[in-house]
Amino acid sequence: MTPGVRRLLSPSWVLSHLLVAGLLVATLNLGFWQLRRLEARRAYNSVVDARAGQPVVSLAEALDSIEDGATPDDLRYLRVQVPGTWEPGAEVYLANRSRDGVAGVHVVALLRIDHIYPGLGVAVDRGFVPRPLYLAGDRSAWAPAPGELVMVGTLDVGRRGERGHVDEVDRIDLDALAERWGVSLAPTWIREAASPGVDGSTVWPAPVSVADLGDGTHLSYAVQWFVFTLIGLVGYPLVLVRLAHRDPEVA
Repeated sequence: MTPGVRRLLSPSWVLSHLLVAGLLVATLNLGFWQLRRLEARRAYNSVVDARAGQPVVSLAEALDSIEDGATPDDLRYLRVQVPGTWEPGAEVYLANRSRDGVAGVHVVALLRIDHIYPGLGVAVDRGFVPRPLYLAGDRSAWAPAPGELVMVGTLDVGRRGERGHVDEVDRIDLDALAERWGVSLAPTWIREAASPGVDGSTVWPAPVSVADLGDGTHLSYAVQWFVFTLIGLVGYPLVLVRLAHRDPEVA
């Protein structure tokens, strides 16, 4: 055994070998983790696409299916229509939202559906309002038309743990909204499928897309992690070979 090889078997170098091996295992696992996330993302996209392609059903039909054993998650992204009336002043604003690079809020309002279920309402994300318009404080800029309407949108599920200040919140928490508005709410909320103005101008709130159905960055991240692993597998042994052939006295 040459002196160079013996030097690479010293305790300090053995520790280095173990550290590099651990890093290689970690980068390899991170690459496969990103591939699993990509697979999950594609499965999610297929579910969204399939449900969005189904015919529009009434909200009453969707809620009846929950009573028959379905869960709100089973109805997520299903397209529904429901007649109702907006409750004046019953609004909260999802803060820190953006659309086309513009900061703003989402307007979440209460739609009364007493004619279907007496005393019941449904929370509706009506869409996006730019931050400057929202801060101007003129709610008439995005106020809905009075009277009964038939609204079309997609179902989604709420998240518990609302945080925020006054009327600005970070999420749609149905329990918190029911307490705030003093009304029983449907177990799902609706993302309104709004339309642009007749003359082509934008009507606020502007519609919000259901979901981003792209693959995201998972594949590129997986490739990066695998490249790091390959560099380590090839580069580290080459370094060791070079060091093993060096004269310890010269080194």
